[in-house]
Amino acid sequence: MTSDRASPGHADETGGDVWQDLGSDFVLVHETRPPPRIEHARERILLCRLYLGLIRSLIDDYGAGFAAHQDSSSLRTIGIYVFFRTAMCSPVNATRIAQVLKMPRATVLRRLQDMIRHGYVERVGNAYRITDKVNIPDLKNRLQRRVEMILETARKLSELHASTNLSHQPSAHD
Repeated sequence: MTSDRASPGHADETGGDVWQDLGSDFVLVHETRPPPRIEHARERILLCRLYLGLIRSLIDDYGAGFAAHQDSSSLRTIGIYVFFRTAMCSPVNATRIAQVLKMPRATVLRRLQDMIRHGYVERVGNAYRITDKVNIPDLKNRLQRRVEMILETARKLSELHASTNLSHQPSAHD
């Protein structure tokens, strides 16, 4: 099994380090022994690193102002959903956003107003959609970096799964 260590200078299969810009908090050390009380800890560590890396990349893309709210996770979640619905050519109203994301409608309305104020969302009738402000510079490379994060995580999860299956198979002596 390959090392889980992702540190500056460690290249992935594409020739770049997808975790390099995120700092030492995102370094995984193969020899680390997670607490045994946490089931599937290694897999969950990899997924946490992926989730945090993707969230952090959004902040990098749109600036700290986008996330400088008391509850920026709800802001990002709503923004992602409005983007999704806009890309599907199906703008969405605040009530539907609140239902789908299981959030209070008042919170959704506040966050939508924040995004309107920053120019990321616009209201069309009673629905909301993303503006062209999401077309940031160097978008293709930024998206590719996210794809590489996902692929690396999938590869490492697959390696963990294979090594776990091998270690749990009964031997000929059992």
